[in-house]
Amino acid sequence: MGHQTQSYNRSFRGSVGAGIGSFFGGSGRSYYILEHKVSSRYHRAGESQEIIVDQIELGRDPRCQVRFDESFTTVSRRHAAIAREGDRWKLISLSKTNPTFLNGREVHKEWYLQNGDEIRLSANGPKIGFIIPTGNKASVGSIGLSRRLSLFRHQALRPYKQGLTILSILLVLVVAGAVYWGYSTQDEMKKKSEEIIALMYANKNNAWKVDSLNNELALLDIKQDEYEKMIADVSKEVNNVRILARNNENSSRVTPQGGNASSSVKSETSEAKTNSTDGSATVVNAALTEISHCSQFVYAIFLEKWVITNLNGIEEEGVPNRRDPVVGTGFLLKDGKFVTARHVIETWMYYQYLSDKSEKDYMTELNILAHNGGKVVMHYKAISGSGRTLTFTNEQFLCNRGGDKITETISRNGRTFDLRTSTIIRHDWACYNTGLNIGLDYNFSPDLPAGTELDVLGFPHGRGAENLNHIVPINSSCRVSRPGLDVDMTLMVSNDNTESGNSGGPVLYKNNGAYQVIGVVSGNSYEKGRIVPISAITD
Repeated sequence: MGHQTQSYNRSFRGSVGAGIGSFFGGSGRSYYILEHKVSSRYHRAGESQEIIVDQIELGRDPRCQVRFDESFTTVSRRHAAIAREGDRWKLISLSKTNPTFLNGREVHKEWYLQNGDEIRLSANGPKIGFIIPTGNKASVGSIGLSRRLSLFRHQALRPYKQGLTILSILLVLVVAGAVYWGYSTQDEMKKKSEEIIALMYANKNNAWKVDSLNNELALLDIKQDEYEKMIADVSKEVNNVRILARNNENSSRVTPQGGNASSSVKSETSEAKTNSTDGSATVVNAALTEISHCSQFVYAIFLEKWVITNLNGIEEEGVPNRRDPVVGTGFLLKDGKFVTARHVIETWMYYQYLSDKSEKDYMTELNILAHNGGKVVMHYKAISGSGRTLTFTNEQFLCNRGGDKITETISRNGRTFDLRTSTIIRHDWACYNTGLNIGLDYNFSPDLPAGTELDVLGFPHGRGAENLNHIVPINSSCRVSRPGLDVDMTLMVSNDNTESGNSGGPVLYKNNGAYQVIGVVSGNSYEKGRIVPISAITD
């Protein structure tokens, strides 16, 4: 499998020149995504890399933009390259000792790449998926400016790391200047890039400056991160004040539909409104255009206590052995539904998927009680990014139990007990009606092409919920792996962000400038994330 077009040579223009073009004029440039299917020191399985330059190399050499560690002994130092040719991309085999494969066939010289191709470095080496984004995600301009800067530094500068350190620093200065002093037009940016290139050539032999400039770069990165965090915090607080100004000291109590237990809601409004210029009232959360604004409706869920009735009718109460353990994420929809994953509030229905033996054994015992005459009631507390609090139990939630089946029978003290589990991934959701009418907008049926970028808000491994007085959901991203729904009627994504704690969190899509929930984080299978579509709640 091979053909020969123009010969490949690593060039300054193909990396740095293309990187500058992507950074300053991304709307007119295409890019592609590499999806890692094997974990390594530098990349984890499921991770997606956006490639914004015209040529990259893959291998173990530190100058390779896609790098593998020394444990991959069959991957050469410079194993393969991907380069632009016109409006197409081609895979080039560079190694003389280790083969490169495309969709299982060896590439002897080079071959054109197509969307969905699979690249493999050596017969037993790492696999990488090749994805070309489509629709409104097809151009580099769809990638945020700070993300483009990071990609530029790692992809355009890596092959010329020492000689171009000054270029990286000056680019950060340009971005900082853009933030602080309002460099906003493309013409100004282009002029700055020309100045940077000229200065780079003037200083390329001043190696003695590299160490001090690296230190300056680190400080600038820290200051830029602090500034961006400050902007996000201010935006969130402004929105919180607008929603809570009229009832900051109030609290209300609601009774969920179908439940016999109460749910207390602190500092919550039944309808958040503000006066418009014509005197009419408008709902504040009608359109959330920034991801930071969405965090006010995303909740960290904590287990507070449990009340268990054993098979002899004796009630026992207990509390977690560690303070405020985060068990998952939940969120409010604009119609008042509080939504999470079912396995967050009824973990015993998914005991077979637990990896920790002690936790699995405990949830097995709860499963026995729940389905053989006992009772399990878990009490939870949920705190949002704006400080609002909900309290509830698992009994208050509506779930789809149509896929619950007896999957195992075990014996205890001479008695036989049935264990029931939920067998349908699409049923991994739970919700109850709070009676409120503020929250996130949602979209039942988005038709999203492969490569579409989605946002996830949640608390992976409890991160973002360490301080109960300052709950800040972690924002991560994933990409649609295949258009439409998979065979199990879930949305399949790469770079799945399904770590413990993110379960139950909202998956958001920016539609016409406003964020909408399209699904709930469930888990993963076949190294792909599984997202329960929000439409499943109405099934």
